Amino acid sequence: MIGLRRLHPVRLGLVAILLMGGLAASAPAAVEYHMCSFVNSSISCGDPAFEAEMRAQAMTAEEARSIGCPPLTWGDEDVAAEPEPYSTPAYATRSPDAAVAARVGRAWDRIEKWLGAHASATLRKLQFGIEPDRVAEWEHYQERRLPDDLYASFLRHDGADGNLGSGFQLPGAYGLTDLSTISYLNWGNCHEVVLAGDMELADPEDGVWHGSLLPIASTGRGQELVVDPRTGRVGEAESGERLRYDGPMGWPSYVAMLEAMAGALESGTALRDWYPTVTAGCELRWAEEPAEPRTGCAGGPRPTPTPTAEPTPEPPTAEEISATGCRPTRKKPVVRVPDPRVTAEVGAVWRRIERWLARRAPRTYELLRPPAGPAAIARAEAAIGARFPDDLRASLLRHDGGGSWGFGPAPFYELMSVKAIRSEWKMMCGLVVHEPELAIDWWHGRLIPFATAHDGGNLFIDPDTGKTGEYFNETGLTFEGDPVWPSYLALLRATARSLETGKPIRGWRPRIVKGELDWESTSRS
Repeated sequence: MIGLRRLHPVRLGLVAILLMGGLAASAPAAVEYHMCSFVNSSISCGDPAFEAEMRAQAMTAEEARSIGCPPLTWGDEDVAAEPEPYSTPAYATRSPDAAVAARVGRAWDRIEKWLGAHASATLRKLQFGIEPDRVAEWEHYQERRLPDDLYASFLRHDGADGNLGSGFQLPGAYGLTDLSTISYLNWGNCHEVVLAGDMELADPEDGVWHGSLLPIASTGRGQELVVDPRTGRVGEAESGERLRYDGPMGWPSYVAMLEAMAGALESGTALRDWYPTVTAGCELRWAEEPAEPRTGCAGGPRPTPTPTAEPTPEPPTAEEISATGCRPTRKKPVVRVPDPRVTAEVGAVWRRIERWLARRAPRTYELLRPPAGPAAIARAEAAIGARFPDDLRASLLRHDGGGSWGFGPAPFYELMSVKAIRSEWKMMCGLVVHEPELAIDWWHGRLIPFATAHDGGNLFIDPDTGKTGEYFNETGLTFEGDPVWPSYLALLRATARSLETGKPIRGWRPRIVKGELDWESTSRS
């Protein structure tokens, strides 16, 4: 069995690093490190043999869906994803049970009153409530219904500020998460169970995880408080451990937990194993021993949101969406052969790179992927509505990317596979079609991403000019400066020349670290 540790998402949850090793019954086995990337629920590893082993062990798509989890797809699977027409559907809102909502409201009144008198900094970190239509939208897309007490609580407070709601801590150092984080935590926990492939681990009573569970608080270290929507109970989940509903933070319901917390704050007595304390920064914390009340941390009542008279924004028009380049006309895939001269030039550069990697950076060399299929390239072109330049096409027909965390241009890029190009384009365009103004200088559907930075950025080709550029979440598109090359082939040639000579490529020099290619800045020299 392949042993799993908690997945640690990087780059907005789109890429994850897996740490895996064999498990032995009598003695700890040597741990092996394997780099694998996630794009949504698609997984790809640099080691094909290891990926095949994982795939054989993991749950099937039907098994994953049966436990409420998204199924995994693998690096060699080409899942069709045609664009859907843009629309703004209306979601039916609902009202929680009046008696339950009243209990939740009274509990929060008591908690907020105590925070205002004793820990005003924490009071200010509670988020305002979420709108009912957004809860309705969440329930629609997640295909699940929140228990009424949790529903009412989100209408009052959509979690708290800080990483994983750390601004408002419950006993056990659990941060109160917002509604969107429920999906994020469920995604990672589901992947752990689906990859393990053991259906017994997915029992919502005494398993490790089940896709129906609602993680409502987290320590940020692989421990969550969860609500079972079937029973309303609150329990504790920890990576690799069985679910607990009888532990220190087990409660018959979410509202019962809120009421118990309010009582502990008001009386200063222990809530199970923890006493309320206040830091020098006027923030609520929980400790194993009682502490003297702190003075000087009172504040005024918590402000309420100021209603705005801003009208609901109009959905983008068909013309605005079309201008983003993200809704191309659907066409039949056409297999195209790159110009033979370009193919020869690209092949010559790749032979130089391959020789250097095989001799100097064998671990990076081993990660180079085999050729992409011409049909896969044709399907990607049809999906994104752009014809790949011949140099990019010829390169993909030589190597379908640099491999997971493998070869790519300086300073920290990895050449992407055809599938990753298509997935990256779809993800970016999924944001732009909802806000067409982003297509001005943040991202545009005509662009073709070809190398990923694994931290929210990519290198792209503008097929209108053949030039390369750079994209990052924070800054958008860059069409000038160091990331710009006359063509993909020009960048590939410059990279090969830098490898062979050791001379910097625009401020970055190649170096070898344990058999892997890395790039270091010349400004550090």
